[in-house]
Amino acid sequence: MRRIAFFGIILVAIMLFSGCATETKPITPNETPSNTAETPKPTEVPNTTPAPEQKPIDESKPDPQTNLWKADGIIAQNEYKNNKEFGNGRFTVYWSNDEEYLYMALKGQTSGWVSIGFEPTQAMKDADMIFGWVSGGTPSVLDIYSTGAFGPHPPDQQLGGTNDLLETGGVEANGFTIIELKRKLDTRDRYDKAFTKGQNINIIWGLGPSDSLDSPHNARGSGSIKLD
Repeated sequence: MRRIAFFGIILVAIMLFSGCATETKPITPNETPSNTAETPKPTEVPNTTPAPEQKPIDESKPDPQTNLWKADGIIAQNEYKNNKEFGNGRFTVYWSNDEEYLYMALKGQTSGWVSIGFEPTQAMKDADMIFGWVSGGTPSVLDIYSTGAFGPHPPDQQLGGTNDLLETGGVEANGFTIIELKRKLDTRDRYDKAFTKGQNINIIWGLGPSDSLDSPHNARGSGSIKLD
């Protein structure tokens, strides 16, 4: 009996020891392990590109009339802002200007030459002149200067100046000759008159029967035009 009781005590002790050594880990419901690392969101880089610069409007640009201008010998509608007739309609001046340039057409009732002179001091003397004609469909437009009251009026280059006509053109049709030209208001040539906006300009004009700088006029006159 003592032996049986002894083995019983040992068995109980073994069972108690086994129960203390085994720890039961509680189960957490709905816990699912994950091996996927979270992808970090890209860092937003602020836009440092400067906005396009707003350029101020240049009010010195040509008027709408001068934007239509073309030196082709054809006077289009609205091509010029101003016009003035002389000699009972035998000679007409068309013109526009902006801050820098003068745009002009001369229309004369002739199959020869047409001319205009700016700011003479006596008759033709000291006039800054434009002289042109059309021969065989080819226009010739000259920048000339009258050295005397009745000429001569050689081209500026022969006097040591320069030809300051930037664009020219012309047409002869239906008994009229038309020439067109563009020049700076102030060319800085001593043989050209310097113009300013709003200026009243005294002019002389003439028409000739042939296509020659040396042929005499058969119509002439004087007057004035005013720049914008």
